[in-house]
Amino acid sequence: MNSPRPSPAEASHTALRSGVSRRHLVRAGLTAGPVVAALKTNTVLAGAHTCIKPSTFSSLTAAHMKVSQGREISSNFQCHSPERWAGSNQSLAPDYKTKTLFLSEATGFRANPGGIFTGKTLQQVLEMGKVQQNVELARYVAASYLTAVAYNDRSDMVLLTRKQCRDIWNGQGIWSPFKGTTWTRDQTLGYFSKIFGPAFL
Repeated sequence: MNSPRPSPAEASHTALRSGVSRRHLVRAGLTAGPVVAALKTNTVLAGAHTCIKPSTFSSLTAAHMKVSQGREISSNFQCHSPERWAGSNQSLAPDYKTKTLFLSEATGFRANPGGIFTGKTLQQVLEMGKVQQNVELARYVAASYLTAVAYNDRSDMVLLTRKQCRDIWNGQGIWSPFKGTTWTRDQTLGYFSKIFGPAFL
């Protein structure tokens, strides 16, 4: 005879003792069954949104997206997607996106592959179609930059500062997210696709 399925409260208690926080379980919207299954491997769980720093992403990647027992992952940052910023002025002046050029002294963005960003505002870059890889990177950087502006580079609020956004764009995806590490363009795009795409936390 099968053992009775534990209640969500019991599963959450078990999860807490196993190093997966209650906040992550709630954010993931998990029922008792998946919680028990997930705890067998301690794999990072799928949820509604993913806002983690590059350093955290790097360590999780190295650990095959598994969280070590007892580790608490901070994911309470702001990371609004290009699509969200395209339709929002949250905490910005109403005309900031439509008047600020992507390539300008204000942003510090200089790289202009193919010359396709000349004269384009931040709003126009957000609305560009993903027809080229550098457009995808530009949209991600524009969104991250706007978040940094909206929250004034607060380390407890944003994933990337305005300076980091400049480093990423001017290096065309090649940059140093933290001391001693350099990411390739593919690694940078992989990070952005995780935080702005389907979440894994």
